[in-house]
Amino acid sequence: MEPYTRQALEHIRYLSETIGGRGSTTQKVRDAGEYAAAALSSAGVRQIDFEPFMGSPSTYLPYTMAFFAAVIGSAVALFVGNPAYLALGAVLNLLGTWAMLAESDFKPHWGHLALKKVRTQNVVGVVPPSGPATRRTVLFAHLDTHRTPIFFSSTRWQNIFTLLVTACFLSMALGFVLFGVAALFGWDWMRWCAVILLPVQIFALYLVGTADQTPFNPGANDDASGVGLMLALATRLKAEPLAHTTVTLLFTDCEETNAYGMRAFLDKHAAEYGPEAIYATLDEMALGVIKWNTIDGLIVKHTTHPKALALARSVARALPDIKTAEGPGPTYTDALPASMRGLISLTLCTVPEDEAHFGGYLHQMGDNFEHIDLATLEAAGRFTWELLRQVDA
Repeated sequence: MEPYTRQALEHIRYLSETIGGRGSTTQKVRDAGEYAAAALSSAGVRQIDFEPFMGSPSTYLPYTMAFFAAVIGSAVALFVGNPAYLALGAVLNLLGTWAMLAESDFKPHWGHLALKKVRTQNVVGVVPPSGPATRRTVLFAHLDTHRTPIFFSSTRWQNIFTLLVTACFLSMALGFVLFGVAALFGWDWMRWCAVILLPVQIFALYLVGTADQTPFNPGANDDASGVGLMLALATRLKAEPLAHTTVTLLFTDCEETNAYGMRAFLDKHAAEYGPEAIYATLDEMALGVIKWNTIDGLIVKHTTHPKALALARSVARALPDIKTAEGPGPTYTDALPASMRGLISLTLCTVPEDEAHFGGYLHQMGDNFEHIDLATLEAAGRFTWELLRQVDA
């Protein structure tokens, strides 16, 4: 085992076992941030900052609000059915549609009125090059871990939930159109459309409404693996500094609750770093084949910057012994807010090749240290180092 892989492994062990589940904005995630800062300092990084921001402890509350509005709207349309209540049903379904679409695309909406924000922080370390600094690269990984709702527990459940997300969004949009038309023309009989819409909306409301009652997972792969690799890279960057590239090592909170930490970092630094800076997230780096995302987004899909894709493909060509893949991401990572701003931003992750490691144990209690694959972790470290070397060249 390479020494830097061994270092990464020890960081993963500490984060996932000694600290454990690191819910967004909680004391555990602050402990993880303190640990990351101490490890950076031990590696010789001198420029270390804690950057506070206001983040959310829940990714599910905004969707709960959206689905609740739709359920109430469809229910009053069905059980009352006169034009006034059909119009109310249309408005409430529109509010649900708006909230779901806006939340999935990092936009403000009415549901945020009920969303409690909590002061938390990112950890930022900067490693300067040995020569004149002419380029910037930001590597980032998230410290927080996710809840473990039932819809992440198996392939069948994940497929059901994926279909349900689409069905519920369409049901709310249809509810707005159908109940609006019924109210406009006085077609009371159209209220019976709610018999089809309501079950979908109620089921979605139940699933997301109970998700915040589940425990936080240990997060060994997602994303102690990315954090551990970055901390090991800090040691290597001090021993083998790049010639012209300043490397920012960013450890975010609230990735799991809609990327609040990354968005706060970009608000503060994106203009300073400029449009040619390279951003790359290391997210789930220890189980399977190395992959980069070509598109991201839950509802609205955003394409990865062509320069980021070209860089990933160039690194893969330089390391032909490492198996790689590319394809769409299922939801989002911390790289998406940067991509949406037109920045050169890349998601690097790993995906299992067999069902024995279903989904990389994503958002499951099985995402623990014993499932970390050393060969994958070492390959991910080599891939990331080659990416930095190519940027510097």
